[in-house]
Amino acid sequence: MSLAIVFDFSKKNFYSLTPLIATIDADINLNDVVVILEENIDHIVLKSLLKKYDRLVVGFSFRTAQLPEIYDRMAKIYKALLPSELNRIIFIAGGSHASGSPQTTLKTGFDFAFIGEAEYSLSLFLEKLILEDDEYKTPGMAYLEGKDQVNITTKPEPINLDDYPFMSQTRGLFPPLEISRGCAFGCTFCQVPTLFEHRTRHRSPEIILNTIKWMAKRKLNDIRFITPNSFGYMSSKPHEVNHEAIVKLLSSIRTIEGIRSVYFGTFPGEVRPETVSLELMKDIKPFLSNSRISIGLQSGSNDVLREIHRGHTVEEGIEAINVLLETGFIPIVDIIIGLPKATKEDELKTIKVIKELTKKETVIRAHVFMPLPGTKLESTPFKPVYPSIRKILGKLSSQGKIEGNWSNQEIYAKTAWETGQKLLKYPAITR
Repeated sequence: MSLAIVFDFSKKNFYSLTPLIATIDADINLNDVVVILEENIDHIVLKSLLKKYDRLVVGFSFRTAQLPEIYDRMAKIYKALLPSELNRIIFIAGGSHASGSPQTTLKTGFDFAFIGEAEYSLSLFLEKLILEDDEYKTPGMAYLEGKDQVNITTKPEPINLDDYPFMSQTRGLFPPLEISRGCAFGCTFCQVPTLFEHRTRHRSPEIILNTIKWMAKRKLNDIRFITPNSFGYMSSKPHEVNHEAIVKLLSSIRTIEGIRSVYFGTFPGEVRPETVSLELMKDIKPFLSNSRISIGLQSGSNDVLREIHRGHTVEEGIEAINVLLETGFIPIVDIIIGLPKATKEDELKTIKVIKELTKKETVIRAHVFMPLPGTKLESTPFKPVYPSIRKILGKLSSQGKIEGNWSNQEIYAKTAWETGQKLLKYPAITR
């Protein structure tokens, strides 16, 4: 039996899929599995592949904002393919939405939803297919039984990050280096803490440095990182900073011949306000190429920050921003508009903070709240931004004082929430 796994691969899921692809490539038990990367999989692509392979595993990874698009694509695929063709395909999904809401994911037409990190689970799943073993016994995934009954298999132990690759060297897929995974904080709007049970794991400095040495020899000399909190690297407690480990990592990278740029504290690895200190910024600045540091403030209202369990105050956030300014960095400040229980007065406080910050050399990156599955706010109904607040944001955006597609995010939030609500009521897409 010839088996191929085809991933719906694009810029939107590059970070999440690359480690999985690299893991499959490195698994000697999966040497007979053909891995195919296709952008925008549709029925035409699948019909063509079915002429070459006996069975296909078709993998998607997506965020909640993409749910309407994925639902539409899956419905078209099911409609266009013959029953005999559909029976030779296993549709699987992963990513943040599948992890947070396996039910709506499965009802979109997927046979299996992988929950949380899938490096171990996906490889085992493919091995079971090859051996014609029972793939339903793969840990870390969900499937539908009947119309609505979601069955979730045993959750696997968290992986040791050092045992799995950052990137796919053979395919030339080089995302930023994921040095930490998980978050010990409890922001109610965020999926990361709940997905990883408020636990944080780190890749060892040795693994990181060895990888960078390999990269440098191949002129991959711009180094960037993925982490929920850059200044939390190698810290054993949420509010503490392992100053020595951070400085040692960055200084060691700079000793590697051929390294041109090192970006730390930038997207996709922002920092939390309470981890910023004058001493740390002074000590790491000589090793950094970035002049910008991304920092999450989220709201200008202390009442809202308490409500979302953010773990710091507005004043602490502004103090951290001032430290960044004092040490010559440009703060890129993340703000979320429309958080639950944020009154118009709360939003006006946020606007006031935005205006004060933009008087300095500070950039505001505005976002609109989206209820995400798997968070404490997942059942929160979507609510539009107050019209008066939207008008002020629009003016600030036109003046270049706000970055970010917050107006488009509001549309995505509304359509994703409406699609999710429909999927909970509608029957599943099935063969």
